[in-house]
Amino acid sequence: MSDTEPPEKKPKIICNLSNIYLDTIDQCIESISSSERNLQPIISDELTQPLEFINVFVGHIKNVKDISRTILILNDKIPLKELSHLKRVRRQDIILCPTKFLDNMSSIQDYIESHVTELRDVFDYFKEVNVPLLPPKVMKQYNEVRKIWSCNFHPNHYFEKLVSNHFFSVYDVKIHRKFMEVAFEIAKWYAIHDGVAFDINNILLTIVNVTVVVDPNFNRIVTIAYDYRHDHPMQHSAMLAIDNVAKTQNGGVWSTESNDGLLPGIDKELVHFLKQKFSQFIIGLKKTNWSGAKGGQKMDTDGEKGGPKSDSHEENKEKDGPYLCTGYYVYMLREPCVMCAMALVHARAKRVFFCFNNSVCGALNSVAKLQTISSLNHHFEVFTGFL
Repeated sequence: MSDTEPPEKKPKIICNLSNIYLDTIDQCIESISSSERNLQPIISDELTQPLEFINVFVGHIKNVKDISRTILILNDKIPLKELSHLKRVRRQDIILCPTKFLDNMSSIQDYIESHVTELRDVFDYFKEVNVPLLPPKVMKQYNEVRKIWSCNFHPNHYFEKLVSNHFFSVYDVKIHRKFMEVAFEIAKWYAIHDGVAFDINNILLTIVNVTVVVDPNFNRIVTIAYDYRHDHPMQHSAMLAIDNVAKTQNGGVWSTESNDGLLPGIDKELVHFLKQKFSQFIIGLKKTNWSGAKGGQKMDTDGEKGGPKSDSHEENKEKDGPYLCTGYYVYMLREPCVMCAMALVHARAKRVFFCFNNSVCGALNSVAKLQTISSLNHHFEVFTGFL
């Protein structure tokens, strides 16, 4: 075996911390399996945080018959493109301009007389109002905004589902939790098999991680991977898992035992253990041409209108053959780092689930939210909240 391949044995790592309320893998598994709580989506801050506001001048018009003419003139002379989500008029109050427009002028009346002479006598008085700088994304934000000022709002059912506490059906929650149990059982198996003094602290200290890749169309475990970063800096569990998926598609970088094409690179004893422990799932994926066949009871993978979409050619032409993790779900004990998260982007994973935050270098929640960067050409959904 070359120096770049995953080792057969994991070095012993002993680490203990105090005040960790979940100190054994069995307790984690029990907590995950017994909870019926829905999972928590990790979403953009713009859907959850209060909107940013900007101070504007508002003029109270004397005669309501002048409103239409006034709006036409203001839209021509003082357009407010950055505030186009707001209605310019609310009853007899009309937004004139942000307060920062005044520059060195002493009053809004001076500004009106200088820029819109024909409206110098239209307003009875002026006042300052804080209005949202950006349009509301979800109904909760809209309900707060409309108390302050009228605005345009087009409900997005996908966003509303994300901010609710009921994204997944009861059935899907059970399946997702069961796959996370698989990840913990794998960690436990390696701990026993390799003689590692292993507890929950190892995960929290970024010493141990497990990745399980699932095809949700068949509830099939495509591959699994254990963390070997202590033997090679690139061999994080997510990186190895992606490489194992590539092996099922006649690719891959690291040479590992094939297991007759099933779960390449995975210990045969572990495969046997998983088949006995989780008989409800299909374990392994043989190297085969993509058939596009569908069948069996499966999770809801259709998503919602407005959900993340990929610009990749491979995902839009899935019938021509799989591209790495296209359409797959990825379950991890701990939030992936930036390297692993970007690898999952390039691999075209559909959803990523993790149990613990990675406070040091977590790229999906703790330090950054890679999945919310609009400039990326692929976006996956991220969920946590298993414990």
